[in-house]
Amino acid sequence: MIYFYHLLSLFVAILLLPLFSFIALSSKHKWKCLVHHFGWVPVIKKSGRKTLWLHALSMGEVVAATPVLKLVRKQNPELNIALSVTTDSGYTAALKVNIADNVFFQPLDCLPFTQLALKRINPDLHVVTDTGFWPGLIDLLHRKNIPVLLFNGRISEKSARRYLIAGSLFKDTFQKFHHLGMQNSNGEISAMTLGVDRKRIEVMGDPKYDAQQPLADEENERLRKTFKLEEDTPVWIAGSTHAGEEEIILDAHQQLKDEHPDLILILAPRRLERVEEVVTLLKKRNISFTLRSSLKHAETVILLDTMGELAKVYSLGQVAFIGKSLVKPGGGHSLIEPLTCGLPVMHGPFVENIGHVTDKAHELGLALTVKNSRDIKDKAHYFLGNKNLHQKLKEKALAFTTEQQGASKKMAEIIAKTLTI
Repeated sequence: MIYFYHLLSLFVAILLLPLFSFIALSSKHKWKCLVHHFGWVPVIKKSGRKTLWLHALSMGEVVAATPVLKLVRKQNPELNIALSVTTDSGYTAALKVNIADNVFFQPLDCLPFTQLALKRINPDLHVVTDTGFWPGLIDLLHRKNIPVLLFNGRISEKSARRYLIAGSLFKDTFQKFHHLGMQNSNGEISAMTLGVDRKRIEVMGDPKYDAQQPLADEENERLRKTFKLEEDTPVWIAGSTHAGEEEIILDAHQQLKDEHPDLILILAPRRLERVEEVVTLLKKRNISFTLRSSLKHAETVILLDTMGELAKVYSLGQVAFIGKSLVKPGGGHSLIEPLTCGLPVMHGPFVENIGHVTDKAHELGLALTVKNSRDIKDKAHYFLGNKNLHQKLKEKALAFTTEQQGASKKMAEIIAKTLTI
């Protein structure tokens, strides 16, 4: 099957050259770094040093991988670290972290591009994060006897079924991994369903618990002043929202304003490209708002149009909602950031991707399922009107997130061990 995949990729590569170039015109970074996608990544001069190539899809994966890379760098200061990404947000985050020797866009998984990239990077170890399963590249690495590790791996039951439908392609791909570090036991079961030897699978937990730290009081106060919020101003946050969810959130907010006239909603669409779409919605509903980038005074809605701030912004609220969960197919975004800030979290019914976190958070009373604007209004009102409960939940949430830490250390140890083989 992989031979057919490589053969097909030769023809696809011809089509992708003009098509992808056209698509990249609208991208902030992809156009400037267009040649990366076609394999012309930076040449890494080894000079006797080993090279780690880690691939992180987007900003979330870069954030999750950062604690690992910091530990690896501390253990091996001479190591070449090459960090590839897929999205503009991932590229921006990788540059900001400033932990890698080289940052570039992941080459498209076509034989001419991946062969060229491997020749220019010549890695001693390749680490894939989350769900970055590229059959062509992984096969080439395997043929060159370059170990491939999976970190923070996620394979849902639904995804496993899709991989099985693809025949031997993905089953063979997963068996080429040297070691699979899974986020939770569900991923472990899915990996075994795909034929991976149990001995090569380890449940490590979610590294985002290591990446997130609660803000100190002084920093939180500075952030509050930046957002022009009084100390007693009630705030709730809707983070990482998707199309179809903002309407429901705004319905709930307008209902909440009847009982909490001073209430501020900080609304953060998942993709900055959708900010104008949300602006149009706010204007259509005649809701006063201000953009975070031009904030002079707080309106009833503050629309977060900046990158990389949301994790800290949760510390300003009393309750949060997490997106990609209200409208099918959903899947859910991470609850870890608001929980680390001590907030109870509302989410919709479609949270397949984050069930390992929501289940534990529900047991502790830190997460609640909502299905519509009325649900959101009722549950948010309960938390906004109960300051004593907020402090208790904050202590419980911080204790919970602290207990879940440690995945990054485990992965750093495996990387160090593999590099010495």
